[in-house]
Amino acid sequence: MQSQQEYIARFPNIVKEMTYLEQKVRIISFLEMIFELGKDERSIKFEKVASHCQIEQTDVELLVMKAMSLELVKGTIDEVNQVVHIDWCQPRYLSKNHLQILSNKMHNWEDKLDQVIRLVENNSQELITS
Repeated sequence: MQSQQEYIARFPNIVKEMTYLEQKVRIISFLEMIFELGKDERSIKFEKVASHCQIEQTDVELLVMKAMSLELVKGTIDEVNQVVHIDWCQPRYLSKNHLQILSNKMHNWEDKLDQVIRLVENNSQELITS
């Protein structure tokens, strides 16, 4: 955005709302990052959020709180350990890339479910006799 300042300056309405627009872009970036992570990988260090969203580490908590207040994500913030734990993320739209990610997640879930079924089947005799 810094490289486009001269061009943006020609549009006073955009300049007036620049802080809001930057915040919105960063929230969308945060949501994209969460969406790409697996369910078991949703404990995210402040450092990673800051790097991905191009903000200072001290601004991560404010960004996450804003996303939570808009009900875009649900989770907790661990300020002491500098970690955000995300339980749920509001889906915004589904591009082909998003659909591929969902497909991969479904296949992984199916594989895990098969493993559990095999484990129960293999140990069912022990469960019945005990």
